Parts: sequence; structure tokens; C-alpha cells
Amino acid sequence: MGVAHRTVLPWRQVHLDFHTPAAVGAVGEGFDAQAFADTIADAQVQSVVLFGKCHHGWSYYDSTVGERHPGLGFDLLDAQVAALKSRGIETVLYLSVGWDERNAAAHVDWRQVGADGQFFCLLGNHLDAAWKYMCLGTPYRDHVVAQVAEMLERYPEADGLWLDIIKQEPCACVHCQQAMTRAGLDWTDPAQRLVHRGRVLEGYFQAIAEVVGDRPISLFHNTSMVPRGDRTFFSYQSHVEIEALPTGGWGYDHLPISARYGETLGLDRIAVTARFHLIWGELGSYKHPDALRYETGAMLANGAKVCIGDQLDSTGVPDPAAWALMGEIFAETAAKEPWCEGSHGVAEIGLLSSVGVAQPGAISREARHCVEDEGAARILSECHFQFDVIDTAADFGRYRLLVLPDKVRLDATLAAKLQAYADEGGRILLTGESGLARDTGAPLLDCGADLLGPAKSDPRYVLLREDLRPGWTGAQPFVVMAPSLAIVARADGQSLGETYDALFNRRPQHFYGHVHAHAAADPSGLAAGVRKGGIAWLPFPLFTLYRMMGHSTLRHFVMATIRDLLGEPLIAAEGLPPTATLNLRAQPGKGRHVVHLLHGERRLKGSYVLGPIEVVDALPSIGPVDLSLARPVARAELVPQGTPLAVREEGGRWHVHVPSFAGHQMIEIS
Repeated sequence: MGVAHRTVLPWRQVHLDFHTPAAVGAVGEGFDAQAFADTIADAQVQSVVLFGKCHHGWSYYDSTVGERHPGLGFDLLDAQVAALKSRGIETVLYLSVGWDERNAAAHVDWRQVGADGQFFCLLGNHLDAAWKYMCLGTPYRDHVVAQVAEMLERYPEADGLWLDIIKQEPCACVHCQQAMTRAGLDWTDPAQRLVHRGRVLEGYFQAIAEVVGDRPISLFHNTSMVPRGDRTFFSYQSHVEIEALPTGGWGYDHLPISARYGETLGLDRIAVTARFHLIWGELGSYKHPDALRYETGAMLANGAKVCIGDQLDSTGVPDPAAWALMGEIFAETAAKEPWCEGSHGVAEIGLLSSVGVAQPGAISREARHCVEDEGAARILSECHFQFDVIDTAADFGRYRLLVLPDKVRLDATLAAKLQAYADEGGRILLTGESGLARDTGAPLLDCGADLLGPAKSDPRYVLLREDLRPGWTGAQPFVVMAPSLAIVARADGQSLGETYDALFNRRPQHFYGHVHAHAAADPSGLAAGVRKGGIAWLPFPLFTLYRMMGHSTLRHFVMATIRDLLGEPLIAAEGLPPTATLNLRAQPGKGRHVVHLLHGERRLKGSYVLGPIEVVDALPSIGPVDLSLARPVARAELVPQGTPLAVREEGGRWHVHVPSFAGHQMIEIS
């Protein structure tokens, strides 16, 4: 049983956190309904996520299922909903599912337990100031469902439901043990606990769907990521919501990957960042305005609507500085919306998600930051290729080229689908182990190469064919620092270059300098890559390496191979650095295309508990940029400014001259 609810969201939303512990007294003492509504309306906000129950487990309305916060003397949620509805602002009801401190203390048996017998927690353990995970395989699920039903009954005018922290792990609590035993599963077996986890999640989704019924509202279950590869998950969602606070552990790679995947699902998309510098709930912290401009510009460029997170402090009074900042950004967003409404990406390349193939539907930090997926998306973005992130259910025929990054092993079904795509003229780039059989490790796609096994040399050196080489390396081989595969070109395959072994591998018995030995004098006889027709294989984990080390030579290796396979791209940009992005979107309803240029100074400035802190606090002007398109262009202008741009035709391509831009700039192409 899936959902079929409201599927089109407003463009400007605020996610208004209100996680308030019992230790705080006099909650909401400063709340003024009129001032609250005025603040939000003045910021041009169209929708607000309001709290029914927070992570601490307290409710903010007169609940008979949960318990109203002991320091709250009135029905705050009721007052907020009424105030916003009087101003025509939509309301979405929030309920914390996966974390509930009140119930974690009252019902210890409702908590998730790992195979080691320890409780699952975030940011610490059972004895720390850490959030405790609740298990949906316990009576807690019925408690959640009952409170959702209560909120929907009390607030029939609400426009949506937002359920948070759906992070069910393979649990070994007493309730899961008993349920698995009844189902004939062995709770000591990790694989069978994983099966049970899937059943628990499915039962939860179905129970919520039954409660929501046919109400015309949005419904979202937040897992902190957009899981790839299992579309069943999205049958229980009305839309795709992308939590992507860059400094809060998500980084700047998460949004574009998730938005490009979400677009292939045919669902509306909204992305969520926050006004905080670091992480959710960092009160008294204000992100630089240019960071919010950059992040919301990235949302629009990737076809997502805009949500900015804030937290109301315990007084119930909105932070005036935060709302002035968000209002400034929302005003700029509103001016850009006419060129974003109803648009879709124009992609030539389909990036087949590695984690989506190997672990369909996986929800974990490792899945969220799959290194080969992130490395591939970085290279494609930095080279300004137009691409979608796809899964095995996608229509491969929509793309001129498919990229399978590093670890996309195949079963018979996927191999047959890829071969049929290639037989119809599609092109495929394989890297590393991609294209090998999941069970035997044998190559399943014919690219004119024979696999000899793992390469003995680590690292190896690559000397590409002359027309593919990076200009800055000349005729010298460049190093690829990772274990790789040894392949040779057959008579029907075209070698893309030679490889050289290192003089010797680094071992305790003999090592060379700080890192590795130099290249041997003579080629190894192994190919750097092989191409046959539309299929090319580079036997190195290039995308993983690029994500981990950032070697520009590796980016060029991939870019040159793609251009060799693809020919002239639909759109290219001269003068646009790799630090900037180029997104082409079509607006069929308006009969036009819109180019999104995005550039900001992203600098690594430290780290926090959830990862490195990359900061944007400047949007320098760059240019000129010469856009080159394969399609005729009659007119081009900067929007929303309305500034005409020079257009010329040369060599069968149309060129649009952009003198300069800063931050996020759109160009209307007619």
C-alpha cells in the first residue's frame, strides 16, 4: 500500500525546529501569535514545518497519546497553525519518530539494540548526551501511529506530515528477537536481522499510510538521505526531500547527487539546508548570507525547491537576525522561480549509482557518502557534463552514455539490459571492477579486452594515447595510486594507452622514498584502457581515487575518455573553472531552456563531530564565460535581470557570451 497525496510543493519553506528538554521551564512564554505570523509572512515564506513532538519526546499541543511539555502552559501548535493559516501560509506537522528521549527512559525495551547488546545512539553511547534510537519493531510503533492519527484529527487544515529519523537498524531487542522467532528467522544471524529490519520498516510505512488515508496532504519520512536503488521506499512518500546541511555532515556533494537521482523518480523535490553555521540547533549561530545564496542557488540549479532550517528557542520568539537573513534569501528565490517552475534537467549521461546497485535502499552514512558515487559526480560536475544519477529501473535509452563507477558488478538481468542498450547505439564507460559478474568476476560486457586478473604492481603509471593526454604531463606517464586490474586489448579492441609498473611495490623489506617507486623503463604490456565500439573500460578505481585524493590527472583521464566516447557535448563552457557548475534545464511549458551557473569560494576551515567543515563566505565575480550549445539559439539573456547577451553561430555551434557573474546566475535560452 503506497501513498497518492499532494504532489506539488510550495517553493519557499522553513523547517522550524523546537527540540526543548524538560529542564527548560516557562516554554513559549514570549510567544505572540500575531508577531509570529508577521515575521514569517514578511520573510515571504509559503510553508512552515511546525512541531507536534520533538526529539526529547515532548508534545507541543494538548495530546492524550503523548505528553505536553511540562513547561508549556498552552497549546502552542494550535496557536501556530491558526496564526499561519490566517495569513495563507501552509503548515506541515512534525513528529520525531526515531528519537524520543521521554519514551526511551520510560520504556527501555522499546530501544534499538545492536548485535553486541549495546543500545544504538547517535553522537555517543548510552551514558552520553546522545540521542537514543527507538525500535519500530516494538509497541513504540503503535504509539507513533496513534499520535500521528491524533495530530491529523486535531489539525485537519494541515497541509503535510513530516516524520523524522526513520533509521531502523537490524535490531536485536527482545521484541525483535521474539518476532523473528515467530517468523522462523534466526535473530543471531546478521543477514536474517537485515531481512527482519526490512519487514519492520515496511510495516511502519504501511501503518502510517493507512492512518493518512486519502487526505490531500504531503507525507515525508526522513532518513537523512535519499536512498538509491529501491523505489519501493518512494511509494510511501509524496515527494523527495533532501536534507543537505553541508556543514552538518552532509557536505556539498550530497545535494546534487540526491536531487539528480530524485528527478528520475518523477516526484517533486525540495532541499533543506539551515541558517546555522555548523549543524542543526546551533542557536546564536548565523551562516554567512553568501553561503545561503550559494546553497539555495544549488537547489534551484538542481531542480529542487528551497527549505531553510531554523530553531525556535524555548521562549517561542523568532530570532530577528535569522529571519532577516532568511527573508533576504527568500526574496531572491521568489524572483528566480518563474525560470525554475516546471523545469527538468537535460542530461546526456546517466551515472548508475554504485550503492544503488550493490545495496538497494541502503540507509547509512556509508551509503550516503558512497565514495565512488561522490567521486563520479564530482568529476562529471567539474567537467560540466550534463548527467542524472540513476538506478537499474531507469530508462537507459534516455542517455547517450552510461557511467558505471568502480564497483558496479552485474547480475545476468542488469548485464542483459546494458547489452541491449549498447546494441541500440548507447555508450558505456566502465571503471575498476564495474562490468564484472557479481558471482564469478568475469567480464560480462565486451569492450575488446581480456582480463588477466589483479595487477601485480601497485601503484601503476599511465601513458594515455597522445590525443587523450593531459597537456601538463607531456609524454610522461602519471601515477594511479590504487590496486587495479590487468587488462590487455584484443585484436578487436582499441587501446587507450599504455601502463608502466612501479620499479617495485612498497614493502617493509624495500621501499622507495616517502610514497612509492618510480615507473619502470619499459611498458608493462597492459592497457590503460580499452574501447570497442561504444564500450570503454578503464581498469582503475578512478572515481574512488578522485574522491579521496583529488588528482587532476585522474579527472582528465575520465574526461578525455568520455569525450572520446561521446563526441561534442550538448553544452560546454569556456572560461568556467572546475569549481563552478553548469546545469542545463528545459522549461517545456515556456518553450525555453535555462542555463544555471553556480560558483562560490568553498574552503575547508576545520572539522566537527560529523566531518570536515567546508565554508562558503564569498561569491567572487568570475568571467567572461563562453557557453557553446549544439542547438540553435535565437536569443539569450541574464534572468531575472533581463540583460540581453550576445549570441553568435560558429562551426555549427551557438555561442552565448556571459561577461561575468557571481554566485548563482541563470541564462534564458530561447
